[in-house]
Amino acid sequence: MKHSVNPLKKILLLVVATAMTIPSLFSQEIKANIQIVAPRVQMTDKQVLQTLQNAAQQFINTRKWTDENIATQEKIEFSMFFDITSINNNDFSGSMQFQVVRPTYNSTYKTTIFQFNDEDINFSYREFENLEYQENMNMNDFTTLLAYYVNLAIGMDFDSFSELGGSPYFSKMQSMVSMMTNKLGWNQGDGKGIRNRFYLAENLTNPRYKDLRLLTYNYHRKGMDEFAATPEQARKNITENIKKLKETQSIFQNCLLQKSFFSTKWPELVEIYKGAPVPEKTAMSKFLSEIDPTNSQRYEKIKS
Repeated sequence: MKHSVNPLKKILLLVVATAMTIPSLFSQEIKANIQIVAPRVQMTDKQVLQTLQNAAQQFINTRKWTDENIATQEKIEFSMFFDITSINNNDFSGSMQFQVVRPTYNSTYKTTIFQFNDEDINFSYREFENLEYQENMNMNDFTTLLAYYVNLAIGMDFDSFSELGGSPYFSKMQSMVSMMTNKLGWNQGDGKGIRNRFYLAENLTNPRYKDLRLLTYNYHRKGMDEFAATPEQARKNITENIKKLKETQSIFQNCLLQKSFFSTKWPELVEIYKGAPVPEKTAMSKFLSEIDPTNSQRYEKIKS
């Protein structure tokens, strides 16, 4: 004789079974690649760099950073490449290159959303120490630095999929800057000019620069995500949105976000407009050179 299963027990079994399958569908949101090198530092044993690299990667990739359920194949991908130029006891300093990428719809192509070169990296680390972190509290200079860039990656990714979707994460970056004002690399005058963590967080939370954040959304969702299906319409959408920058050029002229947009996107823009008709090639090569004179020579390649 078969035993009947109590209805409540059935529900409990279903809940347990569902919970057991969720980790395979949803996991931590981040897929970070961390590299830490020190080629110019004289060291007898560089194992500490490998230990630090492994600890940083585990700290980021095994922690839950948002309340979102992000599927494994949709993880937010970014990289941090640390070039350590000085190690004094447990104090490390150098620079770091940051880059966040995302896939484009119906394509294997990954587009770089944002990249940034942080010239003022300073932190302390003792080999094998636990990397501890608690939001709104500086428990460790290194983990606060990592958390800042994790939130930048999440915010940029979310901004590229929905209008101003990254706002909560940029606010967290701003809070970290306020918390770290007495630390090297976190102040208005640190780094090279406006290329520092202070101005990056300020630009991303300043309503004055909202149009630049909307450009991130329109460029990716209405441009790059449409290329596989309708390349001409996608290119037209990108052109329309980039040309809007001309209208606000006086506001954005010395804006870190605009400079970072073009330093990130110029290689992609060259490839996008290489496939355009000749009159469009000529017009966009001229326009991009005017609005982004730093890369004017590179935009000449559009016409080739």
